[in-house]
Amino acid sequence: MKRNFLYLALVLLPFSWLVSCKEEDDTYDAYANWPARNADYFAQIAAEARDSIANAKALYGSRWEEYCRWRMFRSTTKSPNASGSLTDSICVYIEQRGTGEGCPVWTDTVRVSYRGYLMPTQTLNNGVWSEERLVFSQSFTGDLNSQIAVPAKMAVSSAVAGFATALQYMHEGDIWWVYIPSDLAYGDQSSGSVLPYSTLTFYTNLVTYYGAGQEAPDWK
Repeated sequence: MKRNFLYLALVLLPFSWLVSCKEEDDTYDAYANWPARNADYFAQIAAEARDSIANAKALYGSRWEEYCRWRMFRSTTKSPNASGSLTDSICVYIEQRGTGEGCPVWTDTVRVSYRGYLMPTQTLNNGVWSEERLVFSQSFTGDLNSQIAVPAKMAVSSAVAGFATALQYMHEGDIWWVYIPSDLAYGDQSSGSVLPYSTLTFYTNLVTYYGAGQEAPDWK
């Protein structure tokens, strides 16, 4: 992988919450102050995305997208003409650029390989700190191998707003890291192992897509 994502996440992760650890008995709540930590985590991801985009525009002008792997997209569920907040948008880091033409629309169905993570947490075991990233959903195990992975089938409209937004900007063959604020995910609700107010990260490969009434394409 061209980007050491886990290192980036660890660098960005604020450490003020570590005070919740009780050193005398090595107990620690990895999910303490969860809403605020998740909001801060997304804000730091967004700051890096904005800075990278701004630098690319300053250096390359209208060709900035050729030289910058970061993108920010306003949710397709939000009015483009209304003022909004940071959490109306998702952040994307492009790991691989696909060669497909066109992008899925809201009414399309996609075949996608993905793994969904919660934000990084720190765990203290026997006095040793280690990083953990809970996987809450995935369509493949181990490293992504497009030759053997069976992509999930889903309607764009069935995904949470942030993931649906990302899909509508992807081309076949794209592999993206998609960062979604809780407002565009499950908000104050839980879903399986996803806690309320969770910032979600999806490692996503769009394999193919098709419209309503169209025959499903062969994804092999």
